[in-house]
Amino acid sequence: MSADASSAGEHKPDCPICGDAPGHHWLWRDERLRIIDARDADHPAFLRVIWNAHVREMTDLTDADRQHLMEVLWQVERAVREIAQPDKINLGSLGNMVPHLHWHVIARWPDDAHFPGSVWSAKQREGAARPRIPAALWRATLLARLGLPAVAVTPELVTAYEHTAYAADLPGGPATLRIGTPEPLLEHWLTEHGQTRWAVISAANPWSSRCEKDANHAAHTALRALLVQRGLPVCEAMNWPDDGVAGWTEPALMCAGLSPEEALRIGAAFGQNAVLCGEAGESTQIMWCVRQRDR
Repeated sequence: MSADASSAGEHKPDCPICGDAPGHHWLWRDERLRIIDARDADHPAFLRVIWNAHVREMTDLTDADRQHLMEVLWQVERAVREIAQPDKINLGSLGNMVPHLHWHVIARWPDDAHFPGSVWSAKQREGAARPRIPAALWRATLLARLGLPAVAVTPELVTAYEHTAYAADLPGGPATLRIGTPEPLLEHWLTEHGQTRWAVISAANPWSSRCEKDANHAAHTALRALLVQRGLPVCEAMNWPDDGVAGWTEPALMCAGLSPEEALRIGAAFGQNAVLCGEAGESTQIMWCVRQRDR
Protein backbone atom coordinates (compact mmCIF):
# COMPACT_ATOMS: atom_id res chain seq x y z
CA MET A 1 0.00 0.00 0.00
CA SER A 2 1.26 3.45 -0.83
CA ALA A 3 1.92 5.94 1.94
CA ASP A 4 -1.36 7.79 1.36
CA ALA A 5 -3.57 4.84 0.45
CA SER A 6 -5.07 4.45 3.90
CA SER A 7 -6.75 7.87 3.62
CA ALA A 8 -7.72 7.64 -0.02
CA GLY A 9 -11.27 6.49 0.67
CA GLU A 10 -10.93 3.17 -1.22
CA HIS A 11 -13.97 0.89 -0.89
CA LYS A 12 -14.87 -2.67 -1.80
CA PRO A 13 -18.40 -3.20 -3.11
CA ASP A 14 -18.73 -6.59 -1.37
CA CYS A 15 -17.66 -5.29 2.06
CA PRO A 16 -20.62 -4.76 4.44
CA ILE A 17 -18.68 -2.10 6.40
CA CYS A 18 -17.60 -0.02 3.41
CA GLY A 19 -21.13 1.26 2.89
CA ASP A 20 -21.12 4.72 4.44
CA ALA A 21 -24.43 6.40 3.72
CA PRO A 22 -24.92 8.81 6.63
CA GLY A 23 -27.63 7.46 8.89
CA HIS A 24 -29.14 7.61 12.32
CA HIS A 25 -26.88 4.74 13.46
CA TRP A 26 -23.69 6.81 13.33
CA LEU A 27 -22.86 9.17 16.15
CA TRP A 28 -19.82 11.09 14.92
CA ARG A 29 -17.53 11.08 11.92
CA ASP A 30 -14.75 12.90 10.18
CA GLU A 31 -12.94 12.50 6.88
CA ARG A 32 -11.16 9.32 8.01
CA LEU A 33 -13.42 7.39 10.37
CA ARG A 34 -16.86 7.13 11.91
CA ILE A 35 -18.36 6.07 15.24
CA ILE A 36 -21.59 4.08 15.29
CA ASP A 37 -23.96 2.79 17.95
CA ALA A 38 -23.68 -1.01 17.84
CA ARG A 39 -25.78 -1.76 20.92
CA ASP A 40 -27.92 -4.86 21.20
CA ALA A 41 -30.43 -6.11 23.76
CA ASP A 42 -27.71 -7.56 26.00
CA HIS A 43 -25.13 -4.79 25.65
CA PRO A 44 -26.65 -1.28 25.69
CA ALA A 45 -23.33 0.62 25.72
CA PHE A 46 -21.51 -0.78 22.69
CA LEU A 47 -19.86 1.61 20.22
CA ARG A 48 -17.81 0.82 17.15
CA VAL A 49 -15.06 2.93 15.56
CA ILE A 50 -14.75 2.18 11.84
CA TRP A 51 -11.99 3.30 9.51
CA ASN A 52 -13.69 4.61 6.36
CA ALA A 53 -11.24 3.29 3.78
CA HIS A 54 -11.05 -0.46 3.24
CA VAL A 55 -7.88 -1.58 5.03
CA ARG A 56 -7.32 -4.80 6.96
CA GLU A 57 -4.73 -4.02 9.64
CA MET A 58 -3.54 -1.20 11.89
CA THR A 59 -0.12 -1.37 10.24
CA ASP A 60 -1.75 -0.67 6.86
CA LEU A 61 -2.32 2.89 8.11
CA THR A 62 0.18 5.70 7.93
CA ASP A 63 1.68 6.78 11.24
CA ALA A 64 -0.49 9.90 11.28
CA ASP A 65 -3.68 7.97 10.51
CA ARG A 66 -2.91 5.35 13.14
CA GLN A 67 -2.30 8.03 15.76
CA HIS A 68 -5.58 9.73 14.82
CA LEU A 69 -7.54 6.49 15.09
CA MET A 70 -6.09 5.66 18.51
CA GLU A 71 -6.77 9.16 19.86
CA VAL A 72 -10.40 8.89 18.78
CA LEU A 73 -10.58 5.40 20.29
CA TRP A 74 -9.40 6.69 23.67
CA GLN A 75 -11.98 9.48 23.57
CA VAL A 76 -14.72 6.95 22.78
CA GLU A 77 -13.61 4.80 25.72
CA ARG A 78 -13.76 7.86 27.97
CA ALA A 79 -17.26 8.67 26.69
CA VAL A 80 -18.49 5.12 27.39
CA ARG A 81 -17.00 5.17 30.89
CA GLU A 82 -18.48 8.59 31.62
CA ILE A 83 -21.99 7.77 30.43
CA ALA A 84 -22.43 4.06 31.20
CA GLN A 85 -20.28 3.80 34.36
CA PRO A 86 -19.36 0.15 33.64
CA ASP A 87 -17.31 -2.18 35.81
CA LYS A 88 -15.02 -2.90 32.85
CA ILE A 89 -14.36 -1.77 29.29
CA ASN A 90 -13.62 -4.27 26.54
CA LEU A 91 -11.63 -3.05 23.53
CA GLY A 92 -11.23 -5.28 20.52
CA SER A 93 -10.20 -5.23 16.88
CA LEU A 94 -10.90 -8.61 15.28
CA GLY A 95 -12.12 -8.53 11.69
CA ASN A 96 -11.93 -12.29 11.12
CA MET A 97 -15.40 -12.35 9.57
CA VAL A 98 -15.25 -8.87 8.04
CA PRO A 99 -11.60 -7.91 7.37
CA HIS A 100 -12.18 -4.16 7.39
CA LEU A 101 -10.41 -2.25 10.16
CA HIS A 102 -12.73 -1.44 13.07
CA TRP A 103 -12.62 -1.34 16.86
CA HIS A 104 -15.27 -2.36 19.40
CA VAL A 105 -15.68 -0.36 22.63
CA ILE A 106 -17.97 -2.27 24.97
CA ALA A 107 -19.18 -1.53 28.50
CA ARG A 108 -19.26 -4.67 30.67
CA TRP A 109 -20.77 -5.65 34.00
CA PRO A 110 -20.47 -8.88 36.04
CA ASP A 111 -24.22 -9.44 35.66
CA ASP A 112 -24.39 -8.91 31.89
CA ALA A 113 -25.43 -11.84 29.71
CA HIS A 114 -21.93 -12.98 28.68
CA PHE A 115 -19.60 -11.92 31.50
CA PRO A 116 -16.79 -12.92 32.02
CA GLY A 117 -16.64 -14.18 28.44
CA SER A 118 -16.58 -11.99 25.38
CA VAL A 119 -19.85 -10.59 24.06
CA TRP A 120 -19.62 -13.16 21.25
CA SER A 121 -19.22 -16.15 23.57
CA ALA A 122 -21.96 -18.44 24.87
CA LYS A 123 -24.60 -16.68 26.95
CA GLN A 124 -24.05 -17.24 30.67
CA ARG A 125 -27.33 -15.88 32.06
CA GLU A 126 -30.20 -13.52 31.41
CA GLY A 127 -28.42 -10.24 31.79
CA ALA A 128 -29.54 -7.51 34.15
CA ALA A 129 -31.79 -4.94 32.46
CA ARG A 130 -30.14 -1.61 31.78
CA PRO A 131 -31.67 1.47 30.16
CA ARG A 132 -31.06 2.37 26.55
CA ILE A 133 -28.64 5.28 26.23
CA PRO A 134 -30.12 7.96 23.94
CA ALA A 135 -28.17 8.69 20.77
CA ALA A 136 -28.33 12.41 21.57
CA LEU A 137 -26.38 11.81 24.78
CA TRP A 138 -23.68 9.90 22.91
CA ARG A 139 -23.50 12.61 20.25
CA ALA A 140 -23.32 15.45 22.76
CA THR A 141 -20.53 13.73 24.70
CA LEU A 142 -18.52 12.94 21.56
CA LEU A 143 -19.09 16.48 20.32
CA ALA A 144 -17.57 17.86 23.52
CA ARG A 145 -14.53 15.59 23.14
CA LEU A 146 -13.99 15.56 19.38
CA GLY A 147 -15.61 18.74 18.04
CA LEU A 148 -18.13 19.02 15.22
CA PRO A 149 -18.47 16.02 12.92
CA ALA A 150 -17.37 16.36 9.29
CA VAL A 151 -20.14 15.60 6.80
CA ALA A 152 -20.36 15.76 3.02
CA VAL A 153 -22.60 18.76 2.27
CA THR A 154 -23.56 18.58 -1.39
CA PRO A 155 -24.92 21.49 -3.45
CA GLU A 156 -28.21 19.57 -3.58
CA LEU A 157 -28.39 19.46 0.22
CA VAL A 158 -27.67 23.19 0.49
CA THR A 159 -30.40 23.91 -2.06
CA ALA A 160 -32.85 21.71 -0.17
CA TYR A 161 -32.30 23.69 3.04
CA GLU A 162 -32.48 27.02 1.24
CA HIS A 163 -35.81 26.08 -0.37
CA THR A 164 -37.45 24.78 2.78
CA ALA A 165 -40.12 26.75 4.61
CA TYR A 166 -40.39 26.58 8.39
CA ALA A 167 -43.85 27.03 9.90
CA ALA A 168 -44.18 27.88 13.60
CA ASP A 169 -47.45 27.69 15.53
CA LEU A 170 -47.06 30.95 17.47
CA PRO A 171 -49.74 32.15 19.94
CA GLY A 172 -50.45 35.12 17.63
CA GLY A 173 -51.01 32.88 14.64
CA PRO A 174 -48.99 30.71 12.25
CA ALA A 175 -45.68 32.19 11.11
CA THR A 176 -43.70 31.09 8.08
CA LEU A 177 -39.94 31.47 8.08
CA ARG A 178 -37.70 31.42 5.03
CA ILE A 179 -33.97 31.90 4.91
CA GLY A 180 -33.05 35.53 4.24
CA THR A 181 -36.45 37.01 5.16
CA PRO A 182 -37.87 38.44 8.42
CA GLU A 183 -41.20 37.42 10.00
CA PRO A 184 -43.29 40.09 11.84
CA LEU A 185 -45.24 37.59 14.00
CA LEU A 186 -41.95 36.23 15.28
CA GLU A 187 -40.88 39.71 16.40
CA HIS A 188 -44.07 40.07 18.44
CA TRP A 189 -43.57 36.68 20.11
CA LEU A 190 -39.98 37.49 21.07
CA THR A 191 -41.02 40.83 22.55
CA GLU A 192 -43.75 39.17 24.65
CA HIS A 193 -41.13 36.89 26.21
CA GLY A 194 -38.43 39.54 26.59
CA GLN A 195 -36.12 37.69 24.18
CA THR A 196 -34.15 38.82 21.15
CA ARG A 197 -32.77 35.51 19.82
CA TRP A 198 -34.50 32.44 18.48
CA ALA A 199 -33.80 29.11 16.78
CA VAL A 200 -35.71 26.36 14.96
CA ILE A 201 -34.33 22.89 15.64
CA SER A 202 -35.54 19.48 14.48
CA ALA A 203 -34.66 16.11 15.99
CA ALA A 204 -36.09 14.04 13.13
CA ASN A 205 -34.21 11.94 10.58
CA PRO A 206 -30.64 12.39 11.87
CA TRP A 207 -28.06 13.18 9.20
CA SER A 208 -30.83 13.27 6.56
CA SER A 209 -31.52 9.54 6.93
CA ARG A 210 -35.18 8.58 7.17
CA CYS A 211 -36.23 7.11 10.51
CA GLU A 212 -39.39 5.35 11.59
CA LYS A 213 -42.20 7.60 12.81
CA ASP A 214 -41.89 6.30 16.38
CA ALA A 215 -38.15 7.03 16.46
CA ASN A 216 -38.70 10.58 15.21
CA HIS A 217 -41.47 11.12 17.75
CA ALA A 218 -39.23 9.93 20.61
CA ALA A 219 -36.40 12.23 19.49
CA HIS A 220 -38.80 15.17 19.14
CA THR A 221 -40.14 14.54 22.65
CA ALA A 222 -36.61 14.41 24.05
CA LEU A 223 -35.70 17.69 22.33
CA ARG A 224 -38.80 19.40 23.71
CA ALA A 225 -38.02 18.13 27.22
CA LEU A 226 -34.47 19.49 26.97
CA LEU A 227 -35.63 22.96 25.89
CA VAL A 228 -38.50 23.16 28.39
CA GLN A 229 -36.18 22.06 31.20
CA ARG A 230 -34.06 25.12 30.45
CA GLY A 231 -37.10 27.34 31.03
CA LEU A 232 -37.20 28.61 27.45
CA PRO A 233 -40.36 29.52 25.49
CA VAL A 234 -41.06 26.76 22.95
CA CYS A 235 -43.58 26.41 20.10
CA GLU A 236 -44.25 23.53 17.73
CA ALA A 237 -42.94 24.01 14.21
CA MET A 238 -42.73 22.12 10.94
CA ASN A 239 -40.26 22.02 8.07
CA TRP A 240 -41.53 21.42 4.55
CA PRO A 241 -40.18 21.97 1.01
CA ASP A 242 -41.47 25.07 -0.76
CA ASP A 243 -42.55 23.05 -3.79
CA GLY A 244 -44.63 20.78 -1.57
CA VAL A 245 -43.31 17.69 -3.35
CA ALA A 246 -39.55 17.18 -3.09
CA GLY A 247 -37.89 16.64 0.25
CA TRP A 248 -39.42 15.68 3.58
CA THR A 249 -41.83 17.21 6.04
CA GLU A 250 -40.35 17.11 9.53
CA PRO A 251 -41.52 18.20 12.98
CA ALA A 252 -39.38 20.84 14.65
CA LEU A 253 -39.42 23.24 17.59
CA MET A 254 -39.05 27.01 17.70
CA CYS A 255 -37.29 28.21 20.83
CA ALA A 256 -36.68 31.75 22.07
CA GLY A 257 -33.57 32.68 24.02
CA LEU A 258 -31.02 30.33 22.44
CA SER A 259 -27.76 31.75 21.16
CA PRO A 260 -26.61 30.52 17.72
CA GLU A 261 -23.80 28.57 19.42
CA GLU A 262 -26.24 26.82 21.77
CA ALA A 263 -28.60 26.03 18.91
CA LEU A 264 -25.71 24.59 16.89
CA ARG A 265 -24.60 22.28 19.69
CA ILE A 266 -28.14 21.08 20.40
CA GLY A 267 -28.74 20.49 16.70
CA ALA A 268 -25.50 18.51 16.43
CA ALA A 269 -26.44 16.43 19.48
CA PHE A 270 -29.67 15.46 17.75
CA GLY A 271 -27.88 14.60 14.52
CA GLN A 272 -28.94 17.59 12.45
CA ASN A 273 -26.98 18.99 9.54
CA ALA A 274 -28.20 22.52 10.22
CA VAL A 275 -30.50 24.70 12.32
CA LEU A 276 -32.27 27.99 11.68
CA CYS A 277 -31.57 30.96 13.92
CA GLY A 278 -31.88 34.70 14.08
CA GLU A 279 -32.07 37.93 16.05
CA ALA A 280 -35.04 40.25 16.48
CA GLY A 281 -35.37 42.55 13.48
CA GLU A 282 -33.00 40.50 11.34
CA SER A 283 -33.47 37.97 8.56
CA THR A 284 -33.57 34.22 9.11
CA GLN A 285 -30.15 32.55 8.89
CA ILE A 286 -29.03 28.94 8.48
CA MET A 287 -26.26 27.61 10.70
CA TRP A 288 -24.52 24.35 9.82
CA CYS A 289 -24.00 21.89 12.70
CA VAL A 290 -21.22 20.06 10.88
CA ARG A 291 -17.82 20.79 9.40
CA GLN A 292 -18.58 20.74 5.69
CA ARG A 293 -16.45 18.52 3.51
CA ASP A 294 -16.50 17.31 -0.08
CA ARG A 295 -17.92 13.94 -0.98
